[in-house]
Amino acid sequence: MSHPIHPILVHFPIAFWSFATLGDLLSLKYGERLSDITGTCLILGTLMALIAMGGGLYDLLKIKSDNPAMKVLNQHLVFVVITWSLYAASLFLRIEEKALIQAGTLEVGLSVAGFICLCVTGFLGGRLVYEYGVGVESD
Repeated sequence: MSHPIHPILVHFPIAFWSFATLGDLLSLKYGERLSDITGTCLILGTLMALIAMGGGLYDLLKIKSDNPAMKVLNQHLVFVVITWSLYAASLFLRIEEKALIQAGTLEVGLSVAGFICLCVTGFLGGRLVYEYGVGVESD
C-alpha cells in the first residue's frame, strides 16, 4: 500500500473539533460569547471530516478483507460516523435563521460527547497503525 491519504487528512477535523469543544466549555465557565469561533470550528471540522472520511474509505479499499485488523477497522468506522453525527447535530442546533447562535447546554453536551467519541476513534486508529501495521509498508 502506498502512503495512505487518510492519516494526512484527519488532523484537520481533530483540531477544529477539539477547539470547538474547548470553546464551548470555556463559554459555559466564563459566560463569554464564542459562538462565531466555535461555530466556525464546527463547520470546518464537519466539512474536513467528510474529506478525511472519503480518504479513509479510499484507503479501506486497499485492505484485504481477511486482514486481522478488520474488526478494529470496523469499530473505528462506526465511531467515526458517531463522532461526525454528534458534532454535526451540535452544529445544526446552533444555526438559527442562517446565523450561528450561542450554544446551549444540549449543543455543548453533544460537542463534549463528540469529543469523547473522537478520542475513542483516534485510539482505534492508533491501534490500526501501531498494533496491526495498517498502512505501513514492511521492509
